[in-house]
Amino acid sequence: MKSKKGFTLIELLVVIAIIAILAAILFPVFAQAREKARQTTCISNEKQMGLALLQYLQDNDEQFPIRQYYFGPTAGLGPVDWEQEVYPYVKNGSGNTDVTVAGVQLHYGNGGVWQCPSFPTPQEAEYGINIELAPNGTGCWNVPVSGLPAVATVPGVVSDATLQSPADTIMIAEKGEAAPYSPATPTFNNYGENEFLADESLYTNPIGAAACANGGTYNDSHWELQFDFDAANDNPYPNPIPGGPAGATIALTSWAPNPANMPRFRHQGTCSCLFADGHVKSVHRGGIDWYKNIYIQGLEPCN
Repeated sequence: MKSKKGFTLIELLVVIAIIAILAAILFPVFAQAREKARQTTCISNEKQMGLALLQYLQDNDEQFPIRQYYFGPTAGLGPVDWEQEVYPYVKNGSGNTDVTVAGVQLHYGNGGVWQCPSFPTPQEAEYGINIELAPNGTGCWNVPVSGLPAVATVPGVVSDATLQSPADTIMIAEKGEAAPYSPATPTFNNYGENEFLADESLYTNPIGAAACANGGTYNDSHWELQFDFDAANDNPYPNPIPGGPAGATIALTSWAPNPANMPRFRHQGTCSCLFADGHVKSVHRGGIDWYKNIYIQGLEPCN
C-alpha cells in the first residue's frame, strides 16, 4: 500500500507565519522605496522649474517674474502668474489653468512638473515661489472679479542682483494641501496660493535688525513646523496647532497663514527646495533657517 505524502497543518501554519513575518518586514521597506521614487520625481520637477526660471532671468534683464497680476478686462489680457511666465521654458503640464474658488479666479500651473506625486489630492499651487522674489501685482485678493481696473501700473520686480547668497536662498518649496472650500466658512482662506510666505513671525522669534545685520545668530524656534500638515485632512485647521508651541492656535480669518502657503516636509520628513542658484535638495524637517534661507535684506523686514 502506497503512503500519501503531504504537509501537516502545523507545517503549513509555520510557513504562513514565516511569510507573514517577512511581509511585515518588507512592506515598510517597499513603501519607503516608493516614497523615495516620488521624492525623486518631486526633486526633478523643481529642477526643471529652476532651469526655466534661470532662462527667464537671462531673457528678462535678470528680473524675477511677478507672482500674480491682473491687467483688467479692457486690456484684452487675462490673469498672469509666475507659472505662466516661465511656462515657455518648461512646456510640461499646463501653465494656463483657470480655477474659480469662492467666486475668485485663480490662475496657476497644473499637472506635469507642477504636480508632486506625493500630494494627497492633486490640485493647483502644489509648489510656491518665495513671495519676496516674486512680489504681488494687482490680484484677485484686492480687486472685485466683476470690476477689475481698466488700467493699472505694473509693480516693480526683483533683480537677481538683490540676492546676497543665491546658493542659500530658497526660491521654490513644496507646500501643504489647502482645506476644501466650504460655504460655511466663505471668508476663510481655504485655497492654496502659488507662493510660500516669508514673514519672519511665521518661522522664528523676531530677532531684530541688529541681529540680522550681524549674521542672524540666534536660536531659531522653527515655527514653520506648526504648519507641517495637510489641511484637507483637518478641516477646519486643528487648534492647537499640531507640533506648535504650547497653546499656539491658528486664527480662522479671511487671511491666515496656513499649510497651503508654507513649506511642507512630506517626503519622509524632508521638503524639496529649489535654491536661487538652480540647485535642488531635500531639506530635513527643522532644517530651514529663516535668516539664511528665506530672509532677503531690503525686501523682508527684520523685526
